[in-house]
Amino acid sequence: MFRAPLWRFILVLAGAAIALPLGAAPALEAASLRDFTWVSEPQISADGRRVVFLKTVVDALHDDYASEAWLIDGERAPRALTNGAGDVTSPRFSPDGTRLAFVSKRSGKRQVHVLELAGGEAWQLTDDAEGVQGFAWSPDGGRIAFASRAPDLSEEAAKAPDAAAGLSKPAFVTDRLATRSDGRPGWLPARRAHLWVVATASPKAAARRITSGDYDDGLPEWASDGKTLYFSAVRKPDADRQASDTEIYAVPADGGAEPKALTSRKGPDDAPRVSPDGRWIAYTGFDETTPQSYSVTHLYVMSTTTGERRALARGLDRAIGDAVIADMGAPRGEGGGLIWRADSQAVYFASADRGVAQLMEATLDGRYRALTQLTDGDIRAFDVDRSGRVVAVHSSASHPAELVAFAVKDAAREGSWRQLSSFNAALAAKSGFVPYEEFWFKGAAPLVSLFDGHAPASQQWIQSWIVKPPDFDASRHYPLVLYIHGGPHAMYGTAFFHEMQVLAHAGYVVLIANPRGSTGYGEKFGDVIHNHYPGDDYLDLMAGVDALIARPYIDRERLYVAGGSGGGLLSAWTVGHTGRFRAAVVERSVTNWYDFVGVSDLNYYFVTRWFRDLPWRDSADYLARSPLSYVDKVTTPVLVIHNENDFRAPLDQGLQYYTALKMLGKPARLAVFPDSSHGMSRDGRPNQRIERLNLILDWLGTHGR
Repeated sequence: MFRAPLWRFILVLAGAAIALPLGAAPALEAASLRDFTWVSEPQISADGRRVVFLKTVVDALHDDYASEAWLIDGERAPRALTNGAGDVTSPRFSPDGTRLAFVSKRSGKRQVHVLELAGGEAWQLTDDAEGVQGFAWSPDGGRIAFASRAPDLSEEAAKAPDAAAGLSKPAFVTDRLATRSDGRPGWLPARRAHLWVVATASPKAAARRITSGDYDDGLPEWASDGKTLYFSAVRKPDADRQASDTEIYAVPADGGAEPKALTSRKGPDDAPRVSPDGRWIAYTGFDETTPQSYSVTHLYVMSTTTGERRALARGLDRAIGDAVIADMGAPRGEGGGLIWRADSQAVYFASADRGVAQLMEATLDGRYRALTQLTDGDIRAFDVDRSGRVVAVHSSASHPAELVAFAVKDAAREGSWRQLSSFNAALAAKSGFVPYEEFWFKGAAPLVSLFDGHAPASQQWIQSWIVKPPDFDASRHYPLVLYIHGGPHAMYGTAFFHEMQVLAHAGYVVLIANPRGSTGYGEKFGDVIHNHYPGDDYLDLMAGVDALIARPYIDRERLYVAGGSGGGLLSAWTVGHTGRFRAAVVERSVTNWYDFVGVSDLNYYFVTRWFRDLPWRDSADYLARSPLSYVDKVTTPVLVIHNENDFRAPLDQGLQYYTALKMLGKPARLAVFPDSSHGMSRDGRPNQRIERLNLILDWLGTHGR
């Protein structure tokens, strides 16, 4: 229910909970999370000789993650380029390849540091009071543009005396619609994100402010001549009510002028990338004349001289930049985006389709093609050099992400790929990660919606996968966990998923499915649940369970359902509509839509795209779609998991559901994780992720006999 860019982080109600019983100790336990290594943000130097990337490991001592920039120089083995700080992100070569800039908090705030690759220690370039959000080298390497929140002096002045005297903090006062943002503790500050430019010749040089105003500006992109900065933003009155209506702006890199909007359509225009010849700007978005819950993100280009705009890959009914749901994306710095071909005639991007994420190419004449032909796995972050060599982060169902390299012309031949890293090889050999079995089933027949009388779609074939224990024996009977993804506009697939592996190693068969509303199958399939979610997706999931339990190895008496965010919503909906499951996990879920839209950080987004009207004008619709309305019918023991600082699906949602269950004397347990946000199971502190998974294993194990 919530994904990138920020405005699209609709209820990342994306997959969560898990569980397990069985007597024998599992080969792969929850604590194995501490043994993994993540790779992300690969970048190739201008001469093609070097690759820099981010390597992240668990810092067990501080219950956190440690990230450093690593280098692959020619045919040599990867080696650490930075060391000691453990908080490096965004490593970027200078245009001439002689220096590396990166962001680090080693001095307290997130600042840009510069490292001379010929030798020497890294030195701090920026000295920004609020820290740097992201940066970009100028084409000549003489400047860096960065985004930062300028401090509100009156706000800082009010806070300082209180902190010094130990007095209570002042009230949070605002007149904005947006008051919180998931993943950012506390209330939204009055300060806004703007662009700055600093010369790279000396440490802590004075930065020049380029943009200002009561708006949040996106990360900068330089014009090829170094005279202009491009960025995406909503620089309009009442911006919070138009959070998805971003435009591409241009502003002189020396400042002194107001940004000029280059786009004006209704709908998002994001991620500007300038072509090598400077003639084109590639960007993503879609027309939003009529709001719907899911729209496919398309690829566009505009001329930097004439303003001509054109859509690329016009026949591609898949979202640009879409990915496969997994819990092993890098905790810091994923990377990715749009990459221009060296001749400025094509753009590379990743896109998810039917359980895999392929590397794609779209040419200026409107044609497109999938360069990779993956049947298992996904391409996430990647870079392409002038010669057409690709360096990418690739994982599959049974192989954690590593760096691979291949030529564009050979992308379809996985046998020609070269693996550049093998940080997880020993763990893979020890643990024996299991592959997935693809499983298609007939979705439920059309449901005349309870909410608007609309029959949304004909019967669909639904793609899913079965994850089996490593010692699977078809003559045995195994418990089944239906594990529901969130979003709801998201896609399961064959990327590496730690939770699924742990569950399978504990003796469960796991079913993961992409019911109606999932991405990766086109806009119509994704948006078919518009204004009646949950509903038909639940029926699809039950059809999947029915199809799988027809196989003799499934123990029909030990069925479980689990999910987080949107998957938690559907888990709660499921136990309110059937008693066939022995136990359930409802994690970071919406349970009461009427209350939810008033407290979620993306309040107005949900109201205008998922409902026909405001809750106080159409309360029956909101309550009919709320799992809390069916709590009297629940007979299944439920574990409710929520995160204290979840602003996407706030804590009160889980508390309402748990309290209602206990008031009715129904078996339930509550687990609340402090200081954690909506995405804790994906990028939260390692100890909390491990504790959460063990709680689920214990819950399902308790109800497994």
